Amino acid sequence: MKSPNNRAFILSSIITVIDWLTFNAVLLLCYLFNIWPYTDDHILVFSDVLIANISYFIAHLFVGITLHSRSSTPASVLRNTSRTALMFIIVNAAVLGMAHLVVPGFWRSLFVASVVFGSISIERLLVRDLLKKMRGAGRNQMTTVIIGYGYMVERVAEIMHDQWNGYQLLGIFSSGEINDKYKRLGNIDNVIYWLENNSVDEIYIASNVYNDDEIKPLLKLCYRKMIRLYYIPRSHSAYNRHTEVLEMGNVYVMAQYKEPLMSTKQRVKKRAFDVFFSAFFLVFLFPWVLLIVAIITKITMPGPIFFKQKRTGYDGKDFTCYKFRSMKINGDSDKVQATQGDPRVTKWGRFMRHTNIDELPQFINVLMGDMSIVGPRPHMLAHTEYYSEKIGDYMIRHYVKPGITGWAQTHGERGETKTVDDMARRVEKDIWYIEHWNFWLDIQIIFKTIKDAIVGDDKAY
Repeated sequence: MKSPNNRAFILSSIITVIDWLTFNAVLLLCYLFNIWPYTDDHILVFSDVLIANISYFIAHLFVGITLHSRSSTPASVLRNTSRTALMFIIVNAAVLGMAHLVVPGFWRSLFVASVVFGSISIERLLVRDLLKKMRGAGRNQMTTVIIGYGYMVERVAEIMHDQWNGYQLLGIFSSGEINDKYKRLGNIDNVIYWLENNSVDEIYIASNVYNDDEIKPLLKLCYRKMIRLYYIPRSHSAYNRHTEVLEMGNVYVMAQYKEPLMSTKQRVKKRAFDVFFSAFFLVFLFPWVLLIVAIITKITMPGPIFFKQKRTGYDGKDFTCYKFRSMKINGDSDKVQATQGDPRVTKWGRFMRHTNIDELPQFINVLMGDMSIVGPRPHMLAHTEYYSEKIGDYMIRHYVKPGITGWAQTHGERGETKTVDDMARRVEKDIWYIEHWNFWLDIQIIFKTIKDAIVGDDKAY
């Protein structure tokens, strides 16, 4: 019997080959139908296709594929393909740059890349649908057994009972009541004997079934027969999909919130990007922005160019946040949010807010280490004091550095928070960002922010 790992490897390899064939088939069609940027120089076309294949191979190594996973969704498949496409564009541009090659027809080349990865997206969705149908017909399934009883056991069994999810539930060992639609394999005492005489890929155990001594024979048997073992939590509220197992000496503990940025490697990666990006902006672009903003600000309103305010930052500590001044000088700026049609905001200030120009001095904060380019937006001290009393998980947003832009701001949670519920929704999205952080999520948010700055944001007032 093939092990689950071998089956997963074979399946992912087949999907990789299908991806590669689709990639090159679409390139060939673009060439045959004269969509290619140039068709007269065959050597140049061949070298470009070769570089494209190398770039795609590197992008695939970095990103990988996920559609063969039993938990994959259409949205996760499209996200994975988008990340591969972005990595391909970056690698392809780098390879062409190192080779000192200039490819004619930039926009047509970009169009070809869009057609290629659009086709791969469709192909992957079709393959995912085919896999679902195969699993529904009883092929490519993981055989499973459940030990225990209770609400969470019933939920796991319900998922496994649907063959489209790729599981074949052989039955349940339980000393309590179970649903009649599931096969009872025996009580808890029969588990070892049954496993000695039957084959199964995975075992799922309710966490309240065994104590430390009782589970040792089962663990030993699972190791010997290479059966993967999983624990089902007692309740959904105590453990969720963001719970993370951590090692403390020779004891394992569970963190309620998964924090990717707790990893030193991930923090270094994020900080390196922040330093490089902010230094580049401050050296090459900010002087020109500052000159233009300074001239217009001095013409349109008296007072300083910059606005400085204490905000709550990483770990709940205060820092001085910099902005271009968009309001008339007033005594309420540390307590009162800007509202729609706020008389304190000047016409020039309203334009800067609408296009995010007023936030650009915060690249100084990023370089100083007080902020990150992407993260939860920093709030004024009065708001932190107020909302931390009203919203139970409000301070969790300070587990990471605040950002110039963030997930909440690019997904509808911007502008005035009129009610506690408004702020609670914003905090919920900030926590979602902390739990799901990865480098590509930051890149996605940055591109969304640039798009919003170009078209304008109605909630930026």
